[in-house]
Amino acid sequence: MRFRICLLVLACFAAAAETGSPVSRWRQCLADTPDAAIDACTSIILLDPQNDGALVNRGIAYRRSGDVELAVRDYDAAIRRNPAAADAFNNRGNAHRERRNLAAAIQDYNEAIRLDPHYAHAFNNRGAVFLEVGELELAIDDFNRAIAEDPSYANAFRSRGLARMEQELFELAVADFDEAFRLNPAIGHGIEYEAALLSSQGRRSADESDDR
Repeated sequence: MRFRICLLVLACFAAAAETGSPVSRWRQCLADTPDAAIDACTSIILLDPQNDGALVNRGIAYRRSGDVELAVRDYDAAIRRNPAAADAFNNRGNAHRERRNLAAAIQDYNEAIRLDPHYAHAFNNRGAVFLEVGELELAIDDFNRAIAEDPSYANAFRSRGLARMEQELFELAVADFDEAFRLNPAIGHGIEYEAALLSSQGRRSADESDDR
């Protein structure tokens, strides 16, 4: 038994030597390019097969690389290991949405929110599906909740702006896009912003003409 334990310790040191320190592996697993993240997460999973967090992050990396099937496989495995993993349900919902299985996506977002009632990303993602299927009030309710849970969540403001455009509430849409841009200049002032701004200005000009 002592010999077996020594062999396992040596194997762990060898794996660490090949893949870097545990901290650097986690950093790569969480935030590196897809290929590097997949390799880093895999090294963690080999040492700890029950690590649902590494499975979720490898699934995210697979999805970013375009392999949605492998992503879903990892999310499924994470959920089997930890049925309370709200992030696994949320990310599997994203994969279902990408595969256009919207009913399954909503079901996974519902479960993510049940497990974590303050999960802003799950509210925003579920709202995006409601927006796609034309359920505007449900979509806006979810975007409002996402913003209430995380007022710095730029993408939720952008999402609500898109829903406001569908409602033809263009001034409100412009305000949401402006806030999204303030929080994250990479989003918020795209083509949809220009369309909302022009529509808002056009409506204002028409109203002023009617007043004359």
